[in-house]
Amino acid sequence: MKRRVGTMRARVVWRLSCLSMLSLSTLSGCAVSPLSQRAATFSTAASATVVKMQSAYQLVETTYEEAAMASLVNQFDMKGFDPASIQPFIPAADMKARTELMSALQQYATLLAEVSGSSEVTELDKESEALGTNLEAMAKDAPLTALAKNANMESGVASAAVDALGRVLIEKRTAKELPSILESAQKPIDTICTLLGQDIGTPEGTGLRNELRDKYVELIADQRTYILANEAKMSPDEKRTEIGKLPQLVTAEKQGDATLEQTQKALQQLAATNDVLTQTKKDKDAPAFRALVTQMVAQGQQLGAVYAAASAASAKKQ
Repeated sequence: MKRRVGTMRARVVWRLSCLSMLSLSTLSGCAVSPLSQRAATFSTAASATVVKMQSAYQLVETTYEEAAMASLVNQFDMKGFDPASIQPFIPAADMKARTELMSALQQYATLLAEVSGSSEVTELDKESEALGTNLEAMAKDAPLTALAKNANMESGVASAAVDALGRVLIEKRTAKELPSILESAQKPIDTICTLLGQDIGTPEGTGLRNELRDKYVELIADQRTYILANEAKMSPDEKRTEIGKLPQLVTAEKQGDATLEQTQKALQQLAATNDVLTQTKKDKDAPAFRALVTQMVAQGQQLGAVYAAASAASAKKQ
């Protein structure tokens, strides 16, 4: 996983360097349209935000797994050890579906940066084509159907959006086709962001936030049961340590929920900003877009702050 995250970050740095070159070409007098400049700005902000969203999912998963493993150790005397009882918060196939959709959002942002430039970037063409092919296949897979069900969305709607974005990524495009790319991708991007946002859900309703709350309720109950069953054999310090794990579990659930909530808000902001970008095809100035992209950057920073706090808390427990 560390290698995958490292590779992902390296790609983002490389992509951002491409955008910097675009900015320099603008300053040096090359003709870059206002729409291309806006698309490059959106691409930079969206790419950085999506990386944080991907990391957020992984952090929530890792933190839950650590707490669940500790609970299994506590239950050994009463239940023994069953390898099948080791279950992730999000099953691997379902996590893969979410990760691929996040990657698709990032590749879309990268595509906008590519066609906004003055020269082809063959490596990015290959990445877009490969990911687009994966999306077309994913549109027919069971994990996407399960994701749509969890998000209370018709599976056909989700499948059509994923397939459509896949086709956008596969097609070879040039700068003059930027308006048509935005038009073709607008509805799929909206639907995919809505799909992922509704999949996250609310603590009191449905979705990942509700599932996370319920799972931590179980872990807290198991920890309380363990303390009551073994307190007679514990020293005062041991009992204090075990009791101290109860508020730690409460904090982990709150931080996990906050991380998912900020991810949800970032998805909404990304979709809204992309919508307005699409509507500025013929505009020289676009104050509404500038305002929204500023909000998207701020939302990404907020997600990063929540992620950093949750990550630091998780590291402190180890």
